Amino acid sequence: MKTIGILLLDSFRMLRSQKLFWLVLGISGFVALAYVSIGFDDTGYSVFFGLWRFENELLRGGEEMARVFYLLLFTNWIVPMWLSFVAIVLALISCGPIVPEFVREGSIDFFLSKPPRRSVMFLGKFLGSLLFVFLQIALFSLIVFLGFGFRFGEWNFTIFWAIPVLVLVFALVYVVHVFVAVWSGSTVFGLLAAFVVWALAAMGEWGERIVYEFAYLTPRMGKQLDFASPGGWVDVEPREDAGPGWVSVYKAVNALRTPLPKTRGMTLQLKTLIKVNGSSGGGGLAGKDTLSLMFELPSRPHEREAMRRFETRHPLWLDAVTSVAFAGFFLFLATVIFCRKDY
Repeated sequence: MKTIGILLLDSFRMLRSQKLFWLVLGISGFVALAYVSIGFDDTGYSVFFGLWRFENELLRGGEEMARVFYLLLFTNWIVPMWLSFVAIVLALISCGPIVPEFVREGSIDFFLSKPPRRSVMFLGKFLGSLLFVFLQIALFSLIVFLGFGFRFGEWNFTIFWAIPVLVLVFALVYVVHVFVAVWSGSTVFGLLAAFVVWALAAMGEWGERIVYEFAYLTPRMGKQLDFASPGGWVDVEPREDAGPGWVSVYKAVNALRTPLPKTRGMTLQLKTLIKVNGSSGGGGLAGKDTLSLMFELPSRPHEREAMRRFETRHPLWLDAVTSVAFAGFFLFLATVIFCRKDY
């Protein structure tokens, strides 16, 4: 444990000396400031500390939908667009050289001259690399927690689920880079492999989502594709699915998705993990949408239920277990290569 602690401290010092770390931290601070600037009063909501005000019957101070909307901005916009995409790309670029430089001849000699086992050193260096994302997300989650608490007088600790979930999302991509970098000794090759696997995983998840929409979501919402109609869709009687053909296609596509890393799927699970008023069940945010609340768009009960089932279609435990198994597999291979390699 002492060796891992030393490596974590060394990684923290390395990150602290990088300009990119402070740049991302500064941008995160600006995004967080914009987020906490959103307020609610008796007539609706405002942004940038009252600079712009909007009347809204649903989003008024004291209303439950205001709390839901505030958290939805975090889970539906900030997390997917900043914390789980742009921030991860910058983190990969920043952390990319850490492991290759560690195993480079000259750098590794110092550590191998010490008693600790190679596997412990390697795992310590890997965990140290996760500090970049951990510190960014932990700080942002704390700001969201405090903003929500002071805004509504409710201290919602489920917000901190964002920390382990988003660190895992980064690890799913970063572990591929580590494996390829240790095997090839190339930082660039490792980053390229990480981005390719990330893209393939995203394509698999997007494909599964699209097929699910045709197989289950649109039939449950009472919609049917019709190219002759002006909007391309017509209203029909709601039904459970689109038929055995679409259901079979979806099962095949979902089976292909199962072993892939759930970079997007784990991010979406935050809508079931983060609760409103500590509610249990399908999740306080599942089935709700920011745009519908902002513009007070009407929706029928069966449409809301269809969206809730759509957003909770994948069990949390299954996405988490398969994702951790993916990361563990490649981390194990990288550790074996590191331990057996002649430096």
